Amino acid sequence: MPRPAVFTQDQILDASLELVVDSGPATLSMTAVAQALNASSGSLYHRFASRDLLVATLWLRAVRRFQDGYQAKLDHPDPLAAALGAAAHVLAWSRTNLSDARLLLLFRSTDLLHHSWPEELRQDNIDLQRRMQAGISAIQAAFGARDPASLQRIRFAVVDVPYAAVRPSLVDGKPPPDSMDALVDETVRHVLSPLLQNPKGTQ
Repeated sequence: MPRPAVFTQDQILDASLELVVDSGPATLSMTAVAQALNASSGSLYHRFASRDLLVATLWLRAVRRFQDGYQAKLDHPDPLAAALGAAAHVLAWSRTNLSDARLLLLFRSTDLLHHSWPEELRQDNIDLQRRMQAGISAIQAAFGARDPASLQRIRFAVVDVPYAAVRPSLVDGKPPPDSMDALVDETVRHVLSPLLQNPKGTQ
């Protein structure tokens, strides 16, 4: 009978996450994770065949955690409410998931991997990228945006504005201050106001 796993997959990923955000991707190794958990390296290789497989799994977990709430906000039937909710979600999620937020905001997946994406997770990564783009495209369509300037305006409101709001704090290892909420809300409303005045989304 096989011995029960001492550590769950999430515990291994959590330890890996803290190593990356605290000390940088170069410090992440199977040995370092094992030492952080007071476990044997062999027990980690039993779950993850390589460091890159562990890193890719860590990255995809963080992306899914973020996207679930973000996409739910984008699905609101009112496009302005969807945009405001999605932008606000970035700040709220960054506060309650500080380490995951730092992972996604401060690094690219290619910064973490030693080689290319593990073949067994490559499609999962593509699917999540497509899911995000589909959400952005849906809110752009909800605003009736067709011309490049209007499409860019919406992406700026729901992606670039909240990203800029949280990045300085995340670089410092801190959650974004509550004062940013009103600023982001005000900015998103201002950026999108021309589209509300012109529902067809043309400039």
